[in-house]
Amino acid sequence: MIETALVELIDRATAECADQQRADLHSRLRQIRNRILDPAQLVLVVGEAKQGKSELINSLVNATVCPAGDDVTTTVPTVVRYADEPSAQLVEHEPAHGPAGADRLPVPIERVREHAEEAVTDGRPLTRTEVGIPRGLLKNGLVLMDTPGVGSVSATPTAATLAAVAEADALLMVSDATQELTTHELAFLRQVTALCPNVALVQPKTDVTPHWRRVVEVNRKHLSNAGITGRIFPVSSAVRQLAARAQDADLNAESGYPPLLEYLRTELAGAHDQLTRRLVSHNVADALDQVITTLKTELAEQNPRTAAETLLELEAAQRRAEDLKRMVGRWQKVLSDGIQDLYSDIDFDFRERTWEILHQANETLDQADPNVVWEDYQAWLTDSLKQAVSETYEWLHARSERLSERVADQFLEDHAASLPDVPEPTPPEAADGVPDPRAPRNAHYKRGDQILTGLRGSYGGVLMFGLMTSMLGLPLMNVVSLSAGLLLGSKSLSEEKDSRLKRRQAEARTATQRYIDQVVFQVGKDTKDTIRSTHRALHDHFNRLTETDQREVNNSIQEIKRTAERSAVDRDQRARDIRKKLEDLSVLRKRAAMLTTNRLSA
Repeated sequence: MIETALVELIDRATAECADQQRADLHSRLRQIRNRILDPAQLVLVVGEAKQGKSELINSLVNATVCPAGDDVTTTVPTVVRYADEPSAQLVEHEPAHGPAGADRLPVPIERVREHAEEAVTDGRPLTRTEVGIPRGLLKNGLVLMDTPGVGSVSATPTAATLAAVAEADALLMVSDATQELTTHELAFLRQVTALCPNVALVQPKTDVTPHWRRVVEVNRKHLSNAGITGRIFPVSSAVRQLAARAQDADLNAESGYPPLLEYLRTELAGAHDQLTRRLVSHNVADALDQVITTLKTELAEQNPRTAAETLLELEAAQRRAEDLKRMVGRWQKVLSDGIQDLYSDIDFDFRERTWEILHQANETLDQADPNVVWEDYQAWLTDSLKQAVSETYEWLHARSERLSERVADQFLEDHAASLPDVPEPTPPEAADGVPDPRAPRNAHYKRGDQILTGLRGSYGGVLMFGLMTSMLGLPLMNVVSLSAGLLLGSKSLSEEKDSRLKRRQAEARTATQRYIDQVVFQVGKDTKDTIRSTHRALHDHFNRLTETDQREVNNSIQEIKRTAERSAVDRDQRARDIRKKLEDLSVLRKRAAMLTTNRLSA
């Protein structure tokens, strides 16, 4: 049961944040309040892409509830909870006041991935997918959430990930056992443990890593040095799945999953109240610390200042405003130039790839008969174009991330690491909407046509050599004239076959060129749409940061002017008010710290 005093503590801290106009802290504590009032226990599965997060959840519940595989990337969160009957739904338009107002679309559980991909492709605001299955692990309120990868280029999580972390009861950080924790992963752990201190590290793929025990020990030291408290669970999803199919208890124990399942059932589910108190204590204390720091800064500013000090502060604030204007011009120019370069480079890159394919196709058609190799040739052409499209989109995503970093480099130091979430674009099917290249016509040379061609060629030979030999007294039809006719007829037939082959090769080259041009046109349109979407996302993100900075600078200038105009009596009164507020907040801060050791009394 959630104590009334616990909710009252959050409400008081939330009110103090609102009183100090800290909308970010106010929203964060409201999320925590909603979270602790929910009887479900939310466990987030987080980590970089391709680490085995989805396979981990599938193995925990012994069901394929999350799309997994080398060619599958999680793009939207998937929530897995208990249900009496298997069910699935897409959640869209989730408003701030709670999930009750969300749009929920039931879908067949076996087609969740397909419907989610369609929603993302159609541009619908898909918040998450939810899957319900009857599993004992989930029956007591445990809820698992599979999250998109945070990315290996930057350790900065997205706003959506941070919002989910703030509401989570616990985190399972997934990092496969093939290598020790990277710098980005440790930085990510430090940031998310500031919001949710209940963390465990899961290291899959022990079945393909002979040295996994050494990696686990190294990671244990990394966590200790980083001041992060959490258990480590080395596991193998492949072995777990084999054990489930074979109903082999020994093999299941070898997979490493039983200790992780026991941890979820007992240490998390059994210690729900304790973890909730720890979560509230951590977030309330952190929010109050930020408010207290702000008030102490303001208290220091209440001391009487000379006109020269005020003038210096005003000049510093105005210089920052000027620097901000120059920064805005710089990042907008970098973004604009980068987008234009992206348009031309991606277009050239795909055209260059298709030119190489066309060159290989022409070389093939110069040597082969389209009539013989057409099916294999057409399959090769389609696969080559699909590969080219996929490689171009991978490069487009990498270039978009680099452009995001270049724009961020133009910002002032306090926003240097704030990178937006650049979603990985989904390559279109190269042949969608494009008719297949048509095989050359007149592919079959009928036997009757070959005979007529031979007769036409032999006629002239028989006649010419017959007339020449008739001058020697031989008849028109003789051995010489017939031999010459046979030779010239064979030559005519061979030349006609060569001519028909060249026509087929020319038709095949023309069909190939037309097919590639149509694919280039389709992909070019899609890449331009993707780049425009990326441009809007980057512009909106950095524009929000700019507006925040401008608002802070303007407020700072106005505050300096108000302070300069404020009388000594007003400053003394404000100082007394701040000291009183700091005393109240200090008491509230101590109550938050006591949550992990003692129970609160109303």
